[in-house]
Amino acid sequence: KLLALPAAALLLVASPCVSFQTSKLATRTTRTKIAMTSSSEQQLLKDDLVALASSTRRGFSASRKDRDKAKSIINELSKLSPTEEPAAAYYSDTQATSDDIVPSLAGKWTLIYTDAPDITSLDSPLSIQKLGRIGQECDPPLIKNVIEWKRPDWASSLPFSGDEDSRILQKIVTEGASTPADNSTVDLKLVGLEISGTNGSMEEANSGLVNSLLNGPAALLEQNPIKLQGPLKGPFGKFDILYLDDEMRISKTYQGYYAVNVRQEKGNEWF
Repeated sequence: KLLALPAAALLLVASPCVSFQTSKLATRTTRTKIAMTSSSEQQLLKDDLVALASSTRRGFSASRKDRDKAKSIINELSKLSPTEEPAAAYYSDTQATSDDIVPSLAGKWTLIYTDAPDITSLDSPLSIQKLGRIGQECDPPLIKNVIEWKRPDWASSLPFSGDEDSRILQKIVTEGASTPADNSTVDLKLVGLEISGTNGSMEEANSGLVNSLLNGPAALLEQNPIKLQGPLKGPFGKFDILYLDDEMRISKTYQGYYAVNVRQEKGNEWF
Protein backbone atom coordinates (compact mmCIF):
# COMPACT_ATOMS: atom_id res chain seq x y z
CA LYS A 1 0.00 0.00 0.00
CA LEU A 2 2.89 2.31 0.80
CA LEU A 3 4.30 1.60 -2.66
CA ALA A 4 0.95 2.15 -4.29
CA LEU A 5 0.71 5.77 -3.10
CA PRO A 6 3.61 7.15 -5.15
CA ALA A 7 2.28 5.32 -8.19
CA ALA A 8 -1.15 6.86 -7.73
CA ALA A 9 0.41 10.25 -7.15
CA LEU A 10 2.50 9.83 -10.31
CA LEU A 11 -0.63 8.98 -12.27
CA LEU A 12 -2.41 12.07 -10.98
CA VAL A 13 0.56 14.27 -11.91
CA ALA A 14 1.03 12.72 -15.34
CA SER A 15 -2.61 12.89 -16.35
CA PRO A 16 -2.91 16.70 -16.47
CA CYS A 17 0.39 16.87 -18.35
CA VAL A 18 -0.87 14.50 -21.02
CA SER A 19 -4.11 16.47 -21.19
CA PHE A 20 -2.19 19.75 -21.60
CA GLN A 21 -0.01 18.34 -24.39
CA THR A 22 -3.08 16.97 -26.13
CA SER A 23 -4.76 20.36 -25.81
CA LYS A 24 -1.73 22.11 -27.35
CA LEU A 25 -1.68 19.63 -30.21
CA ALA A 26 -5.40 20.14 -30.80
CA THR A 27 -4.91 23.92 -30.83
CA ARG A 28 -2.09 23.66 -33.36
CA THR A 29 -4.17 21.32 -35.50
CA THR A 30 -7.12 23.71 -35.36
CA ARG A 31 -4.92 26.66 -36.34
CA THR A 32 -3.47 24.66 -39.24
CA LYS A 33 -6.96 23.76 -40.44
CA ILE A 34 -8.04 27.41 -40.19
CA ALA A 35 -4.95 28.54 -42.14
CA MET A 36 -5.54 25.90 -44.82
CA THR A 37 -9.22 26.89 -45.05
CA SER A 38 -8.32 30.57 -45.37
CA SER A 39 -5.72 29.81 -48.04
CA SER A 40 -8.20 27.71 -49.98
CA GLU A 41 -10.86 30.41 -49.67
CA GLN A 42 -8.38 33.05 -50.84
CA GLN A 43 -7.50 31.05 -53.94
CA LEU A 44 -11.15 30.47 -54.85
CA LEU A 45 -11.91 34.18 -54.49
CA LYS A 46 -8.82 35.12 -56.50
CA ASP A 47 -9.80 32.67 -59.25
CA ASP A 48 -13.31 34.17 -59.37
CA LEU A 49 -11.86 37.69 -59.59
CA VAL A 50 -9.43 36.74 -62.37
CA ALA A 51 -12.26 35.08 -64.33
CA LEU A 52 -14.46 38.16 -63.92
CA ALA A 53 -11.61 40.43 -64.99
CA SER A 54 -11.07 38.34 -68.12
CA SER A 55 -14.76 38.20 -69.09
CA THR A 56 -15.14 41.98 -68.70
CA ARG A 57 -11.92 42.92 -70.53
CA ARG A 58 -10.15 44.24 -67.44
CA GLY A 59 -13.41 45.86 -66.33
CA PHE A 60 -13.63 47.99 -69.47
CA SER A 61 -16.90 46.32 -70.55
CA ALA A 62 -18.18 45.54 -67.05
CA SER A 63 -21.86 46.06 -66.32
CA ARG A 64 -23.07 47.42 -62.99
CA LYS A 65 -23.81 43.84 -61.93
CA ASP A 66 -20.23 42.85 -62.82
CA ARG A 67 -18.80 45.76 -60.83
CA ASP A 68 -20.96 44.88 -57.83
CA LYS A 69 -19.74 41.29 -58.02
CA ALA A 70 -16.12 42.41 -58.22
CA LYS A 71 -16.61 44.69 -55.23
CA SER A 72 -18.14 41.82 -53.24
CA ILE A 73 -15.19 39.52 -54.02
CA ILE A 74 -12.73 42.30 -53.15
CA ASN A 75 -14.45 42.91 -49.81
CA GLU A 76 -14.14 39.22 -48.95
CA LEU A 77 -10.51 39.05 -50.03
CA SER A 78 -9.61 42.13 -48.01
CA LYS A 79 -10.60 40.23 -44.85
CA LEU A 80 -8.14 37.47 -45.75
CA SER A 81 -5.10 39.55 -46.71
CA PRO A 82 -2.00 37.76 -45.37
CA THR A 83 0.10 40.95 -45.15
CA GLU A 84 -0.13 43.00 -41.96
CA GLU A 85 1.82 46.01 -43.28
CA PRO A 86 1.31 46.03 -47.06
CA ALA A 87 2.81 49.50 -47.56
CA ALA A 88 5.98 48.76 -45.56
CA ALA A 89 8.17 48.98 -48.68
CA TYR A 90 7.38 52.70 -48.75
CA TYR A 91 8.30 53.53 -45.17
CA SER A 92 11.22 55.91 -44.85
CA ASP A 93 14.59 54.23 -44.18
CA THR A 94 14.42 54.95 -40.46
CA GLN A 95 10.92 53.51 -40.21
CA ALA A 96 11.46 50.32 -42.20
CA THR A 97 11.00 47.24 -40.04
CA SER A 98 12.87 44.88 -42.34
CA ASP A 99 15.21 44.94 -45.32
CA ASP A 100 13.45 41.92 -46.76
CA ILE A 101 9.70 42.53 -46.64
CA VAL A 102 7.64 39.62 -47.96
CA PRO A 103 5.12 39.90 -49.52
CA SER A 104 6.22 43.28 -50.80
CA LEU A 105 4.57 46.01 -52.79
CA ALA A 106 7.86 46.47 -54.62
CA GLY A 107 8.04 44.91 -58.07
CA LYS A 108 6.38 45.07 -61.47
CA TRP A 109 2.62 44.61 -61.74
CA THR A 110 0.06 44.22 -64.53
CA LEU A 111 -3.47 45.56 -64.22
CA ILE A 112 -6.17 42.93 -64.78
CA TYR A 113 -9.25 44.79 -63.49
CA THR A 114 -10.35 48.32 -62.66
CA ASP A 115 -13.51 50.40 -62.46
CA ALA A 116 -11.67 53.74 -62.60
CA PRO A 117 -13.20 55.82 -65.43
CA ASP A 118 -9.91 57.60 -66.17
CA ILE A 119 -8.51 54.18 -67.13
CA THR A 120 -11.54 52.52 -68.74
CA SER A 121 -12.03 55.57 -70.98
CA LEU A 122 -8.60 55.04 -72.56
CA ASP A 123 -9.85 52.23 -74.78
CA SER A 124 -11.51 54.38 -77.43
CA PRO A 125 -11.89 53.32 -81.09
CA LEU A 126 -11.20 56.95 -82.05
CA SER A 127 -7.81 57.01 -80.36
CA ILE A 128 -4.76 57.61 -82.54
CA GLN A 129 -3.07 54.79 -80.61
CA LYS A 130 -4.34 51.34 -79.62
CA LEU A 131 -4.34 50.66 -75.88
CA GLY A 132 -2.16 47.75 -74.84
CA ARG A 133 -1.25 46.57 -71.36
CA ILE A 134 -1.37 48.71 -68.23
CA GLY A 135 0.94 48.22 -65.30
CA GLN A 136 2.81 49.69 -62.39
CA GLU A 137 6.47 49.63 -61.51
CA CYS A 138 7.06 49.94 -57.77
CA ASP A 139 10.69 50.69 -57.02
CA PRO A 140 10.75 52.58 -53.69
CA PRO A 141 10.43 55.47 -53.38
CA LEU A 142 9.16 55.67 -56.98
CA ILE A 143 5.90 54.32 -58.39
CA LYS A 144 5.54 54.50 -62.17
CA ASN A 145 2.13 54.07 -63.79
CA VAL A 146 2.81 52.43 -67.15
CA ILE A 147 0.57 52.46 -70.23
CA GLU A 148 1.46 50.57 -73.41
CA TRP A 149 0.29 52.10 -76.69
CA LYS A 150 0.31 50.17 -79.99
CA ARG A 151 -0.31 51.05 -83.59
CA PRO A 152 -4.09 51.08 -84.20
CA ASP A 153 -5.49 48.56 -86.64
CA TRP A 154 -6.84 51.27 -88.94
CA ALA A 155 -3.32 52.68 -89.39
CA SER A 156 -1.71 49.46 -90.65
CA SER A 157 -1.63 50.68 -94.26
CA LEU A 158 -0.44 54.19 -93.45
CA PRO A 159 3.19 55.20 -94.01
CA PHE A 160 5.38 56.20 -91.08
CA SER A 161 3.14 54.34 -88.61
CA GLY A 162 5.53 51.54 -87.65
CA ASP A 163 4.80 47.83 -87.67
CA GLU A 164 2.51 45.61 -85.63
CA ASP A 165 5.21 45.12 -82.98
CA SER A 166 5.76 48.84 -82.49
CA ARG A 167 4.81 50.17 -79.10
CA ILE A 168 5.16 53.27 -76.96
CA LEU A 169 5.47 53.14 -73.18
CA GLN A 170 4.08 56.10 -71.28
CA LYS A 171 5.11 56.31 -67.62
CA ILE A 172 3.63 58.73 -65.10
CA VAL A 173 6.32 58.93 -62.43
CA THR A 174 5.27 59.46 -58.83
CA GLU A 175 6.93 59.21 -55.45
CA GLY A 176 5.24 57.15 -52.74
CA ALA A 177 5.42 57.37 -48.96
CA SER A 178 3.83 55.53 -46.07
CA THR A 179 4.20 55.25 -42.29
CA PRO A 180 3.74 52.45 -39.73
CA ALA A 181 0.86 54.46 -38.25
CA ASP A 182 -1.04 54.18 -41.55
CA ASN A 183 0.56 51.03 -42.90
CA SER A 184 -1.85 50.25 -45.74
CA THR A 185 -1.93 53.72 -47.31
CA VAL A 186 0.53 55.17 -49.82
CA ASP A 187 0.56 58.93 -50.44
CA LEU A 188 1.69 60.02 -53.89
CA LYS A 189 3.47 63.05 -55.31
CA LEU A 190 3.88 63.67 -59.03
CA VAL A 191 7.54 63.64 -60.05
CA GLY A 192 7.61 63.54 -63.83
CA LEU A 193 6.88 61.82 -67.13
CA GLU A 194 8.78 59.25 -69.21
CA ILE A 195 7.99 58.19 -72.77
CA SER A 196 9.96 55.54 -74.66
CA GLY A 197 9.41 53.36 -77.70
CA THR A 198 10.16 49.93 -79.10
CA ASN A 199 10.00 49.30 -82.82
CA GLY A 200 10.61 45.56 -82.66
CA SER A 201 13.40 45.56 -85.25
CA MET A 202 16.96 45.99 -84.01
CA GLU A 203 18.14 46.73 -87.55
CA GLU A 204 15.68 49.58 -87.90
CA ALA A 205 16.20 50.72 -84.32
CA ASN A 206 19.92 51.29 -84.99
CA SER A 207 19.52 52.87 -88.41
CA GLY A 208 19.68 56.56 -87.43
CA LEU A 209 17.30 59.46 -86.92
CA VAL A 210 15.99 59.72 -90.51
CA ASN A 211 15.03 56.06 -90.70
CA SER A 212 13.56 56.31 -87.20
CA LEU A 213 11.26 59.04 -88.45
CA LEU A 214 10.27 56.91 -91.44
CA ASN A 215 9.56 53.91 -89.20
CA GLY A 216 7.06 55.72 -87.01
CA PRO A 217 6.83 57.33 -83.57
CA ALA A 218 7.83 54.19 -81.65
CA ALA A 219 11.14 53.96 -83.54
CA LEU A 220 11.75 57.67 -83.01
CA LEU A 221 11.12 57.40 -79.26
CA GLU A 222 13.32 54.32 -79.07
CA GLN A 223 16.19 56.46 -80.34
CA ASN A 224 15.14 59.57 -78.43
CA PRO A 225 13.26 58.70 -75.21
CA ILE A 226 11.66 61.56 -73.29
CA LYS A 227 12.27 62.05 -69.59
CA LEU A 228 10.75 65.08 -67.90
CA GLN A 229 11.40 65.74 -64.24
CA GLY A 230 11.28 69.13 -62.55
CA PRO A 231 12.37 70.36 -59.13
CA LEU A 232 8.79 70.61 -57.86
CA LYS A 233 6.62 67.73 -56.66
CA GLY A 234 2.84 68.05 -56.63
CA PRO A 235 0.20 66.03 -54.75
CA PHE A 236 -1.09 63.12 -56.81
CA GLY A 237 -3.59 61.48 -54.48
CA LYS A 238 -3.20 58.28 -52.51
CA PHE A 239 -4.34 54.67 -52.45
CA ASP A 240 -5.11 52.03 -49.84
CA ILE A 241 -3.86 48.47 -50.22
CA LEU A 242 -6.77 46.15 -49.43
CA TYR A 243 -5.06 42.87 -50.28
CA LEU A 244 -1.46 41.85 -50.91
CA ASP A 245 0.21 38.49 -51.36
CA ASP A 246 3.04 37.24 -53.57
CA GLU A 247 0.80 37.09 -56.65
CA MET A 248 -1.97 39.67 -56.37
CA ARG A 249 -2.48 43.21 -55.13
CA ILE A 250 -5.80 45.01 -54.73
CA SER A 251 -5.90 48.73 -54.08
CA LYS A 252 -8.54 51.42 -53.69
CA THR A 253 -7.96 55.03 -54.71
CA TYR A 254 -8.99 57.95 -52.56
CA GLN A 255 -11.84 58.54 -55.06
CA GLY A 256 -13.18 55.06 -54.25
CA TYR A 257 -12.12 53.15 -57.39
CA TYR A 258 -10.56 49.69 -57.38
CA ALA A 259 -7.53 48.27 -59.17
CA VAL A 260 -6.49 44.61 -59.23
CA ASN A 261 -2.92 43.85 -60.30
CA VAL A 262 -0.97 40.63 -60.65
CA ARG A 263 2.77 40.43 -60.18
CA GLN A 264 4.85 39.93 -63.32
CA GLU A 265 6.98 36.80 -63.37
CA LYS A 266 10.71 37.42 -63.43
CA GLY A 267 12.02 36.90 -66.95
CA ASN A 268 8.59 37.60 -68.48
CA GLU A 269 8.32 41.33 -67.75
CA TRP A 270 6.83 43.48 -70.52
CA PHE A 271 8.43 46.69 -69.31
